[in-house]
Amino acid sequence: MRRIDKESRTRFEDTFERINAGLRDKFPRLFGGGHAYLELVGEDKLTAGVAVMARPPGKKNSTIHLLSGGEKALTAVALVFSIFDLNPAPFCLLDEVDAPSMNTTSGGSAISCAICRPVCSSCSSLTTRAPWSSPPSWSA
Repeated sequence: MRRIDKESRTRFEDTFERINAGLRDKFPRLFGGGHAYLELVGEDKLTAGVAVMARPPGKKNSTIHLLSGGEKALTAVALVFSIFDLNPAPFCLLDEVDAPSMNTTSGGSAISCAICRPVCSSCSSLTTRAPWSSPPSWSA
């Protein structure tokens, strides 16, 4: 049992550090600055929680819960691609992940193929405009 615990801790520490390094790299690339990192919440690594700490440019460091919808979405994308660094996928489909950020200055449609290419063998970006996104024309 001790051997299994030791192996689990070693693997967790390695995985945690690799994902954390990826998040530290990708977050500022998506936001054009700022920084983010993962923080363990608890004493025992095998039972501790993980908090996502993020500070977009011009904001105080905070947990992800205090960010806007667009900032949360881009932070989540940085975290997902940091995880993909460990196990690349043949493709990745992100549907409207940048929608909450379209009206902010945090990067808008900042999810670029430069972030996707290292972790996906196929990268393409589709942008569509919903028919209801333009103001309706009312006739009297």
